[in-house]
Amino acid sequence: MPKRQRGFKMGWFGWTLSALAITLVGACLFFYLFFDLGASQLFNNGEQAETSNQQQTDQEGDDTQSQEELEAKAEETRETVGKEYENVGEFVSDTHSFYNDTTGYGRIDNLDWSEQTAKAEEILDTLNAMLPEVEDEALKSDLQEIERLANVLIEEQQKGQAKSLHRMFHDLDIALNDYKGTDKIWGVTKTLQ
Repeated sequence: MPKRQRGFKMGWFGWTLSALAITLVGACLFFYLFFDLGASQLFNNGEQAETSNQQQTDQEGDDTQSQEELEAKAEETRETVGKEYENVGEFVSDTHSFYNDTTGYGRIDNLDWSEQTAKAEEILDTLNAMLPEVEDEALKSDLQEIERLANVLIEEQQKGQAKSLHRMFHDLDIALNDYKGTDKIWGVTKTLQ
């Protein structure tokens, strides 16, 4: 009698493990596609360390002034500087909207550098015309810092500069225009000190 060839049998345990593995892979793919994350996020330890250090620095910066103090200062600034420099407030609001659209909510990991560089050049052009008119020292200092960050962004194209610019415009938008998109004030501007 000839030997009968037996095929590979997985059994119920094998099928269960296979189903779990497929589900896990599917869930990971969905997560990365839904949140617009690249596979490089899994293997890029250097950026994770940089982000971790930046978050530590941000938390230390938050300790110097409480959110309540920053909000009180923002209200005071709105009544004085905000009313005096409405053109600056409009520029800040428009630019903050740009950064919300291009860097906010995880989009900073997939920046379009030609778009970011063009906006940085536009910021520099606007500030060249605007800075001589600004007499408030704190606001002038913040605008000069924005100018510096925009120059560095054009030269180096690093997402840290885009993040810093976004935070500067975010805080100035709260200070000058009563931006209500979030309660968070980063405390990165001299205008709110």
